Amino acid sequence: MPLSLPASEATARRAGLRLVLLVALGVRLWIVATHSYVVWPDETFQYLEPAHRLVFGSGIITWEFLDGIRSWFLPGIVGGVMWLVAQAYPDPRAYVAVLRVLCVLASLSVPFVGYQLAVRRFGVATALLAGLLCALASETVYFAPVILTEPLATDAALLAIWCGDAAAGPPPSRRRLLAAGLLFGLAASLRYQYAPILGVVALLQYGRSPRRLAVVAAGGIAVVLLAVGVLDALTWGSPFQSVWLNFLRNAAQGVSGAMGTEAWFYYPAYYLVAWSVLATALLACAAYGAVRVPVLGVVVLGTIALHSLTPHKELRFVFLATACMPMLVGIGLGGLLERLPRLRPAAVGLPVAAGAALLVSAYTAVATYHSTVTLDAWHRERSTLEATAAARSYPGACGLGIRSMRVYESGGYTYWHRNFPIYFEIWDEAQQLGHLAFRIRLENVLAGQPVPQHPYAALAANTDKFNVMVGTRNDGLPGFSEGACYGEGSDNDPAYCVFTRPGGCS
Repeated sequence: MPLSLPASEATARRAGLRLVLLVALGVRLWIVATHSYVVWPDETFQYLEPAHRLVFGSGIITWEFLDGIRSWFLPGIVGGVMWLVAQAYPDPRAYVAVLRVLCVLASLSVPFVGYQLAVRRFGVATALLAGLLCALASETVYFAPVILTEPLATDAALLAIWCGDAAAGPPPSRRRLLAAGLLFGLAASLRYQYAPILGVVALLQYGRSPRRLAVVAAGGIAVVLLAVGVLDALTWGSPFQSVWLNFLRNAAQGVSGAMGTEAWFYYPAYYLVAWSVLATALLACAAYGAVRVPVLGVVVLGTIALHSLTPHKELRFVFLATACMPMLVGIGLGGLLERLPRLRPAAVGLPVAAGAALLVSAYTAVATYHSTVTLDAWHRERSTLEATAAARSYPGACGLGIRSMRVYESGGYTYWHRNFPIYFEIWDEAQQLGHLAFRIRLENVLAGQPVPQHPYAALAANTDKFNVMVGTRNDGLPGFSEGACYGEGSDNDPAYCVFTRPGGCS
């Protein structure tokens, strides 16, 4: 039986939910206000940069968009937000901040669902434990403001699971069933790799009622047809091209494997490393939580197992599982606390639940922060963004040169956001993957027109084309003066400086 409740269960449930959401929102907004980081270059060059090119005409075109394996669904939404914000505030930091706050608001679905799934079954104390863990877990906080398909698909998927929760009480209405279907479809459209496990979840939740399953399936299929099928046909000329061609390139032709591979146990090993000495205890709590709420266990195991089959692995790929882990730990730990007789009175149970959530969250945050897996992740590419912002503010800037930095490490036109070209010293490095079936290439476009590049030694011979430059302390060129430098000099936060020269550009 659940930990005991205060006198008014309904009031306690609402108060607990408000507390969880306020804590989650406060921590995430603080991160947005005080931290600058790029989780993975895809955030900039698969979503922000295409969106910038869509609405402003300038951007770096990656091989994925030249080949047509990416959907325009998310970049289209991002581009709309960019355009609206830029009408009032032309500084790129404004539209990036708005996008991150919107992602933060969407990410509140994680603590919301964690709390709701627990409170319906086990009471407020266990729900508070699960909800606060979701609100404070370092992984969920880290990915909250990130503009990537994985966390956004997770936000939609968890809300869909909540809509179909059997512990909700009376049978779900047609409107609720349709909402679940639309959310399942949205999650699958954002990341098609989640579609198989979401299909299994839908069968588990609605398989006993063909009518309900039909409504959910209809809503999901409608979203996928419009957001992937029709949109791909309009933008690429072939329905579902961003799915079948993506699979062909990465799975069949081995492009993703050429970018790096990991062992099959990479994802389970992450938790053992990141959670350090308490990993066994926390995983045991998660396993007990999966017994108590099996649908979450299915999501975690299914997501990890499915993604372990592919050679190329990244932690963001399994964020759907990662977001469910604090729910399972909280629900499992709450079940253990229920077995302690002294903790059953409400006056003791609720404070203990909140205290346990804070202690576990603090431990996992410290352990993860200092693990080799995520060392300095909270500062990744910060110096790049700060140096680009400083270069952009140079009053006479008419061209930007970038030295010692790969294209994918830069902020692109998203953060430059000026109608002047960018020149990269290291350009088209992907051509080194010459064994692939097709050539991986990049294009640099300004106002719809290509910008010729002068890579490597040729950049120093073409300094007349730019008068502001970003590079390391040793990257100065004749005629350029070193300005401010940014970054701590670590692997994830290398030191970059801004160099300027007098005069204009040819």
